[in-house]
Amino acid sequence: MSTTSTRTTRPVLAIVAGVLAVQAYGGAIAILTGTIDFGSVITGRFPFGSPVFAAVALAAIVGIPMTVTTWCAVIGHRWTQQAAFVSGALLVGWIAVQMVIIQTFSWLQPTMVLSGLLVIGLRVARRTS
Repeated sequence: MSTTSTRTTRPVLAIVAGVLAVQAYGGAIAILTGTIDFGSVITGRFPFGSPVFAAVALAAIVGIPMTVTTWCAVIGHRWTQQAAFVSGALLVGWIAVQMVIIQTFSWLQPTMVLSGLLVIGLRVARRTS
């Protein structure tokens, strides 16, 4: 990837990963506070039947890795490419596992899968110098 391409891709990656991180933390907070109520049937399908566990897992599995990717992209860290791949893959995996566990479909699930794939696709090539 050229230097020009790297300069334009990194800010886009930072924005996309940053928005996804904020959404993950917001979702975790909404689950913790009960702002999002999945109902007793879906909540009963959560591991340990616990919305707290689900919220912490969302923040840990999606929020933190997307935050790391954002930070790496902002500062131009040499691990940006790896961070983007891992965080994007974790988001896609999160949605796959979520669909198996809660056995419910939402329009948000394919949107988040596409977002995770976008993060993977926006990986920044390593500098060879």
